[in-house]
Amino acid sequence: MAKILRWALICALLIGFLPVRQAQAARGIPGSAEFGYGAWLHPNGAYFDQGLALLQDLSLDWVAIEVDWASMAASPEATVDFTKLDRAVATATRSGTAVLFSLTNPPDWAMTSAGPDHAATAKFVLTLSKLYGEQLCAIELLPGANTTAAWRAQPDPAAYASLFMDIRAQLDSIGNPKHIVAGGLRPLAAGAPAGDWNDLDFLQELYTAGAKDWMPILSIQFPQVTGNPLQTTAEAGTPLRHYEMVRQVMLDNGHINGLLWMTLFNAPDGTISASDSQFADRQHQTEWLQQALIQVRSQLYMGVVFAHNLNPAQNSPSVYSPDALVLDRTTVHPFYSVFKAIIRQTNPDTGVIRPGRSKGTNLLKCKYKT
Repeated sequence: MAKILRWALICALLIGFLPVRQAQAARGIPGSAEFGYGAWLHPNGAYFDQGLALLQDLSLDWVAIEVDWASMAASPEATVDFTKLDRAVATATRSGTAVLFSLTNPPDWAMTSAGPDHAATAKFVLTLSKLYGEQLCAIELLPGANTTAAWRAQPDPAAYASLFMDIRAQLDSIGNPKHIVAGGLRPLAAGAPAGDWNDLDFLQELYTAGAKDWMPILSIQFPQVTGNPLQTTAEAGTPLRHYEMVRQVMLDNGHINGLLWMTLFNAPDGTISASDSQFADRQHQTEWLQQALIQVRSQLYMGVVFAHNLNPAQNSPSVYSPDALVLDRTTVHPFYSVFKAIIRQTNPDTGVIRPGRSKGTNLLKCKYKT
């Protein structure tokens, strides 16, 4: 595994001198029949350079880049340092990988009693949009909107809908068609604060606020799941296939053409159920993740799934897995080679643009070498 990471780092240095590749149309967006694979990159996390190397080596369809607003702009007068975002976006562009910014953690100065200030949030989104232009394909707007921790106020579906539509209108006013991904809804965890909303109830209220007309992409996040990927129910906690209940709410509201993105999910680790403890072992975790990817990809309404962290996240250990594909400066997670093999099944190397396969094409359910 040390050889894999060293080779990826060498390739990253060499590719840095090559011209930017012509980007193919992003997979998993409205109008696309193709499924996209993604992973997370954390600019403030450890082993950022190694994460960039894996980003280039994996040939991902998407990379989700955590944009921690408060850490970037402690005050409205602060000079924002975009250096790491610049490097991440440049690396993704050279690799032909579409970029999703996940905007999180609004700073205190940008908050009101009802939630993030519209003007401040829109200004920051427009700044990001103008700075990165077509290199930035989508923005996930404040994921975890149904939780107090993420919204940083009492969650309110109507307030979220209003903020979303305001930002969409401002982007439209300057002719910017960038995709805004809504929600990042998270199932209620045991012991959640009293103010947190059930994700399905929150989603229903978004539809009451007209989401069918303004929300082409809904994102969901599963910080904690339990059981094997095929389970539909669990005595405690949330099984992976909770996404089917989310989809049912979409269908109940006539949102047949709406896309679902799973922007975050972590393998079970025994926190919810002792029977999940086996998945704390990385080899068993790899097998769980492989099965989960095949299962999720089979859903025609699922556009993109972000399967793992490239490098460890600095903050929010209750949201992002403490694990990552980069384990240290020379070692990668055993899931890395499995993930790469799965991606290559969908994106066969042709020497030019990767043609991919539609979501209706079955993947081989084989065991990959790790």
